[in-house]
Amino acid sequence: MKKLSFMLAGALLAANAALAATTNIGPWTPLFKGVDISYARVFGAGNERTEAINCLRIDLTDPDISLLTTPKCTNNCAPYEVLAENTSHFLEQYGLQVAVNGSFYSSSLGPNDVPLGTSEQVLGFAVSKGVVVSPADDSTHAVSMFFTSNNVPVFVPQNWPPVDANGYYTAITGNILLLNNGVNVGTNQNDFDPRTAIGISEDNRFLYLMTADGRQGLSWGVNPPWSDGLNFYETADWLARFGAYNAFNIDGGGSTTMSMADCRGASLRLNRSSFVYQYGRERNIGHNFGVYAKPAITGIRNLNVLPGTTTAIVTWDTDLPADTQLEYGLTSSLGSSTPLNTRPVRTHIVTLSGLFSGTNYYFRARSSDGVALNLSGCSFTTTGTTTRIPLLSMTSPWKYTTNNLDGLNWKSLADDDSTWMGPSNACFHIENTVSGGITFAPRNTLLPPGFVVPIFRTYYFRTPFTFTGSTAGVSLTFSNYIDDGAVFYLNGVELNRIRVGASPTYATFATGGPCAATAYANDAAVICPDMFNISGNLITNLIQGTNMLAVEVHNLSGGVTSQDIFFGSALFANVAAAAVPRLLVHSENGLTTIFWNGPGFTLQRSSNLSSPTNWSDVPGPVTQGSYTASNNPTFFYRLRN
Repeated sequence: MKKLSFMLAGALLAANAALAATTNIGPWTPLFKGVDISYARVFGAGNERTEAINCLRIDLTDPDISLLTTPKCTNNCAPYEVLAENTSHFLEQYGLQVAVNGSFYSSSLGPNDVPLGTSEQVLGFAVSKGVVVSPADDSTHAVSMFFTSNNVPVFVPQNWPPVDANGYYTAITGNILLLNNGVNVGTNQNDFDPRTAIGISEDNRFLYLMTADGRQGLSWGVNPPWSDGLNFYETADWLARFGAYNAFNIDGGGSTTMSMADCRGASLRLNRSSFVYQYGRERNIGHNFGVYAKPAITGIRNLNVLPGTTTAIVTWDTDLPADTQLEYGLTSSLGSSTPLNTRPVRTHIVTLSGLFSGTNYYFRARSSDGVALNLSGCSFTTTGTTTRIPLLSMTSPWKYTTNNLDGLNWKSLADDDSTWMGPSNACFHIENTVSGGITFAPRNTLLPPGFVVPIFRTYYFRTPFTFTGSTAGVSLTFSNYIDDGAVFYLNGVELNRIRVGASPTYATFATGGPCAATAYANDAAVICPDMFNISGNLITNLIQGTNMLAVEVHNLSGGVTSQDIFFGSALFANVAAAAVPRLLVHSENGLTTIFWNGPGFTLQRSSNLSSPTNWSDVPGPVTQGSYTASNNPTFFYRLRN
């Protein structure tokens, strides 16, 4: 489990006080072993610009540090070189600890936001794990930094014509030289934008990855302002303040992103991306740069969490006897804490109660041995109050027909479908498109008339499924790939319509296609499934035993009937989860701690197991958290509900 350095960074990010014309630069704070972060904040007075700047400092002499740029695509991507992904996806996919957006890029869809997996071209020289991803083929993107396999950097201020770069393990390229042997050579233009830049210290020990947020100031209608952005001269100036001696600009604007892995390997953004601010998600880009590192060294070991629905047990160890306290909250700012337990122990146990089910919490363990204060933390998610049970998979078999069924009761459980085709495995299709490296859901059954035209306007599907147990409080989740529209029925009752108007007949056209506003518009790509949930009154039609799910799929018109179709559906039931706590015991220094992670239970004890009547509630009674007792006399413990 990785340690909670990200909370320290989060604390730095929290400040946005209305301080006029002031500059605050944070200290270097460890994120991981060999990776530190510093944060600069400029608060402009009146119409002066406001800035928010992050800088990662990577110790290239640390033997546990390794670098990664976006690998070359080798699966039918030519003439393009890489597949687009956002920085967080890059970090999570490759298990990195920190990452920023990288070199400039372009594609047939342009240099801006594209669907995940779109083929892209890197501009300038790029190497990943010793493989040349992009040759040095662009004189306007020719400021490079090469790294050997043991992270020795070589700064190339002008890689045009290309220098000999054989044998290098990692390389990244930008467009504007910012610092050259300590001299600021960036232009002081009237152009203030989000920036991402890379630099190296004079002794080549430290690599600097810097982002400056932008397009979120007063001139952009953001009040209170967050950050206006920098020009190239200012970008160079800030890199020099952080310690860079040579540096250059890489891709910026809406691409500017800095992320780190939280304790579970999930991406946590450290900057405030202008693209996220405007569109609610990160931009998919053609190149990223990341760092592998070990967890930061801390005096806390074996940090573990056992979450329940509204409780959580957190345990950790220290080398020396120390006190025990846990801070926690719904954000990385925490805000709540347990009472300080001053009893010195090596194994620390804290039970949190009164939490919200299915909710993410941040936490930090604190233990002081009287000499050093040890801190470490992470995040966890309490368990939900429901369990998801699969009823149909995306490849389950269905029966199907192309006959006109207007006026017939084909949707009911009792209808005779013996003349239908199948059963055959989904997904069903008349589709031979493969776009941009994005694969479609499994194409198992080719529908009639196959790859000839014209195809039928409407297709009908039926499949039974079995549900056991009580239907009280149950909801259903449907995950579907549909080209173009569909109507769903459960035991003859309509559940939901997707891109189909009211009172559909065999002649009805779909009102639209899937994946609108993407490169895969009107094709059922895996990046845009059609999902919906059914609960409340509609779920009363679910019965114990055999049920019938029926679906009619309609093609889009566009002047003539669309000449492709796609259908697959996975079905899940969401049922109430049984919350059974685990009763755990730990003994240390003549004391025993009993703890559990479920609400609604009372701790009982007995000195003699020979009779079921010997059990009694522990005085209190003890209904939550943990209970510590002397080992003398000996008791047996249990929970009662």
